[in-house]
Amino acid sequence: MKRQKSHRMLELCFAAVTGIVIAVLVWLYLKLANAGISLIWEIIPSHMNIRYYTLIMCLAGGLIVGIFHRAYGPYPESMADAVRRVRDTGYYPFKNLHITTIAAFLSLFFGGSVGPESGLVCLLLGLCFWAIAQFRLARNTLQTCFAENPGLSGGYVLRQMFKCMRYSADRIESDPAEPEWKRSEQITTGVTTGVIALIIYLLLNRLFGSAFTIPHLDSGEIYMRDRFSVLLLAAAGIGAGYLYLIFRKAASLFFGRLRTRRLDILNAVLGGLILGLIGTALPMTMFSGGSDMQLIQYEYYQYTPWLLILIGTVKLFLTNVCIESGWRGGHFFPVIFSGLSIGYGLSTLLGTSQILSVVVVTAALLGTILQQPIGALALMVIFFPIEEIGWMTLICFAAGCIPVPPPLRMNPDSKGFICGLVHRKDRKKLEMHE
Repeated sequence: MKRQKSHRMLELCFAAVTGIVIAVLVWLYLKLANAGISLIWEIIPSHMNIRYYTLIMCLAGGLIVGIFHRAYGPYPESMADAVRRVRDTGYYPFKNLHITTIAAFLSLFFGGSVGPESGLVCLLLGLCFWAIAQFRLARNTLQTCFAENPGLSGGYVLRQMFKCMRYSADRIESDPAEPEWKRSEQITTGVTTGVIALIIYLLLNRLFGSAFTIPHLDSGEIYMRDRFSVLLLAAAGIGAGYLYLIFRKAASLFFGRLRTRRLDILNAVLGGLILGLIGTALPMTMFSGGSDMQLIQYEYYQYTPWLLILIGTVKLFLTNVCIESGWRGGHFFPVIFSGLSIGYGLSTLLGTSQILSVVVVTAALLGTILQQPIGALALMVIFFPIEEIGWMTLICFAAGCIPVPPPLRMNPDSKGFICGLVHRKDRKKLEMHE
């Protein structure tokens, strides 16, 4: 019994160090992403006055993105594809994480209208499965060492376990070792790793500055007269969602033809050209929009309502142009920013409560695009005040339950939330009948 406790302590020490490694890598990813954007778009322009700087940098970014994708392939995967891969195979490869990270950096560094969540999810999934592989190798090393020589010291065995971290990804993935491991031990090890990783990540933020800040809007007063505008605001959000899907379809058709001809570089350069031209005229349509969400909350009144609506609509277009032309990344942050921009514009036009306007428009926009009310609601809760959970839930489900024509669906195989529920019930009845 005493020996078993000693073995578990060694495994938990290894799990804690693994958590530290994961936390440092994730923190560095987010910190370097912000540092690269600051260098290119703040530090360099402050020391030199270059005409058409935005256009030049976007074209240069397009060229670099195109060359990189031509050499290594389409990285990073979209978040949906990465999650689908794990769901279908129960595994996510981690040997190309460095390529995924660099590809995500390129789109962010050069002002792409994409979010960091795609690269971050791929990195986290890869690190999670890397950690699982490390646990397997470390446990096998521990059992082998003590089987050969029960008198070995714990420090020596722990050092042998740490040597596994220096193994190449190919060696780790090809190792057939499958030591005996109880379910409770697996859970304990995983929880230890996750808790330590979170603590270290928060500590790094406290010591060296936050690597990534998720903006959260403040609540506000909603009057009875504002509620009469909910239907109009929801219709505007649903309309914006359909615009996004139409832009996505058009961009996919146009840039898809270039992809089939292996014109990856031309694809990315064209995307950079469009990004640079629009970004020169409307700078707020560039980048993920995360840093501008808090800004627009307090300074929306400095813009005319039609300009706010234009910025939000153009960003929906530009996000699809970037993603389809090879500037790969996520679409959640840009879409939420578009909802805010359009919502504030409509609030000014209609004279309604600002928070009600942005909540309803953004919820309807997300619900329409995702066709997954629960997923849209989860995103809304992250960015918007919990006091508006009622409106968020109502609008996310209302918009998410409206079927989207098959050619415009984000996932062509999905027939919508309602059809999914009906199909699931029918399948359960069939299974019970059998």
